[in-house]
Amino acid sequence: MKVDFHCFEGYAYGATQPSVLMRFAQKNGNWPNILNGLKGFAELLKVGDPTGLADLTHSDVNTASAYLCHVVGALNLAARDQRFGDIQMIKGNEAVRFHLPTLSTNLTQQNLLSLVNYLNKRQGRFAPDHALKFIEMIRKAAPPHLPRGTNAANFIAAAAARKIPFAIHGNGYLMFGYGSGSTIFDSSITDQEKSIGIGFARSKVHTNSFLKTCGIPVVEQVRIASLDDAFKFADRCGYPVVLKPTDQEQGRGIFANIQNAEDLRFCFESISGTYKNLMIETHAVGHHYRINLMGEAVIETSMRRAASVIGDGSSTLRVLIGRLNQEPERLDPNSAMKPVTFDADLERSLKNQGTGLQDIPEAGQSIYLRSITNGSRGGTKVFIDRADVHKENYELCFAVARAMRIEIAGIDVISPDISQPWYSNGAVICEVNAKPQLGKGGTEIFWNILKNYLGPAPTIRLMVSDAPEPSKQFLYDTQRSDITVNVSAKQVLRHGCPTQYFDALDIDDSVSDADRARLKRLMVSVPLVDVADA
Repeated sequence: MKVDFHCFEGYAYGATQPSVLMRFAQKNGNWPNILNGLKGFAELLKVGDPTGLADLTHSDVNTASAYLCHVVGALNLAARDQRFGDIQMIKGNEAVRFHLPTLSTNLTQQNLLSLVNYLNKRQGRFAPDHALKFIEMIRKAAPPHLPRGTNAANFIAAAAARKIPFAIHGNGYLMFGYGSGSTIFDSSITDQEKSIGIGFARSKVHTNSFLKTCGIPVVEQVRIASLDDAFKFADRCGYPVVLKPTDQEQGRGIFANIQNAEDLRFCFESISGTYKNLMIETHAVGHHYRINLMGEAVIETSMRRAASVIGDGSSTLRVLIGRLNQEPERLDPNSAMKPVTFDADLERSLKNQGTGLQDIPEAGQSIYLRSITNGSRGGTKVFIDRADVHKENYELCFAVARAMRIEIAGIDVISPDISQPWYSNGAVICEVNAKPQLGKGGTEIFWNILKNYLGPAPTIRLMVSDAPEPSKQFLYDTQRSDITVNVSAKQVLRHGCPTQYFDALDIDDSVSDADRARLKRLMVSVPLVDVADA
């Protein structure tokens, strides 16, 4: 089986993202045998019958090529790719071609070659268990090719829904819009942020010390280099305490509510081999709240809860945790809530409740699985209505963000009762996150943030010739509201159109008639939705 493919890192055939064009010759070896394997994958990945495409002849090669393209597309999605348009069939006299949008042409190329190699080796034999292992291998190999984190995927989806142009650089930086209307994000960090605040927030120790200097209520905290240092702090400040790395995010390495010296020794020995820089702090009493801010506006407020299961009187804890981990939101790659992992904190939490993985909790009995509440560690959250939060608690969080010079921030507050002012009940600021996880996909949160940083769309003129002059107006120059881009016909045909939309297209007489016809088929302007109307 032979497949030719062409990667467009720009825009082609009306897609609002990069894409891959697959070409299948009519005379192509092993299609009848391969088709059986492809249909097996299609059923496993829940791909509908793709051979009902308009004007597609149901010969072996056309049927198999349609299945192959759609299975690759489904593998991409299973690996956390995002596709914002349909797979298109492009008619030709001597070949069948399919156009597949993708976030990463490298990922699509890798998945296509892996699938073809897998099918060729197995000669049409299909075993679901074997295929599931192949799909899992595809998933594990995907992350280096895709933007990092759930925020990035959700910002991209919010932009794509409104036809806002986006581009991904280095798997971390997201460019939205062009010229004077453009902005750059790194997860939830915007190009308006100050490096001072981000630097502060990366260090829990520096954040705590700085906020204490500001007069903000925080827990007592010190760096430690040994277990003896930890014991001395606990003896001086009292139990319970919290042990954590100084420079990690998403709850990695944290042990909370440490009750005694034996517990502290276990936690220190569990963490010290993985993380070098450690700290210990007093355990604040109360509920854990996350308040996400943008300037002087509240994005959302939630109360976080540690992961837990409820017994049914017949299932072991291991089985109950397995069921919990199959919840759709935990399996959604664009969700901040993750499955519960089997680690030292789980072992410790169960031990402190006098139970273990093989035990069967009574019906209705609640078992906590974590000492911390982070969604990335399996925790859940309940959204809090703004009216239920005392205004002084919001004012405290605004003061923290202003002091640290952070525009978008996630402020963690521990309070016995968030409806009461912080100064009345011993509430403290636990942490400040300059790159907060903002929620699951499908919400309006991401668009409500993104639109604040986008300006009016500039006018774009494309000048295509065989020997173009250098462009003197640059695509992401924030001073430009009227941009002319000079580009060669060869470059467009090889890499795609440099912009998602254009207001004017001029193809020079130096371009051949054949290339001119190809350019007009390939270059389709997709106007964005006006930010003011979206």
